[in-house]
Amino acid sequence: MSFCTAINCMDGRVQLPVIEFLKKRFNVNYVDVISEPGPNRILAEQNNLNVVESIFDRLRISVRQHGSAGIAVVGHHDCAGNPASQQEQYRHTLAAMDCIRRQYSNIPIIGLWVSENWEVREIS
Repeated sequence: MSFCTAINCMDGRVQLPVIEFLKKRFNVNYVDVISEPGPNRILAEQNNLNVVESIFDRLRISVRQHGSAGIAVVGHHDCAGNPASQQEQYRHTLAAMDCIRRQYSNIPIIGLWVSENWEVREIS
């Protein structure tokens, strides 16, 4: 069994496109999903440390117990939890990736954007 990890929005519209993309991207069987409304903003701004800690607690399980092959931070169009523009969400996603990289420098970390057509694209 092989796993990767998605730190994704709770929005149901983005779940399947992200899972399908990540299974191919990391060549894995399963995707552990850590979901919060607007997780890219949560990790970028670090305003709610309880939620940040909760995300990292769940990420730790995915990495240690499932041997996650890669971690993705996801932003998407029409996000209720992070209603910022696409450009601002890109900045949030990149900052969130940096935050995760400080603890998991040995695991590939990617950013994803899900468009208004529910198409997934890797960003950097």
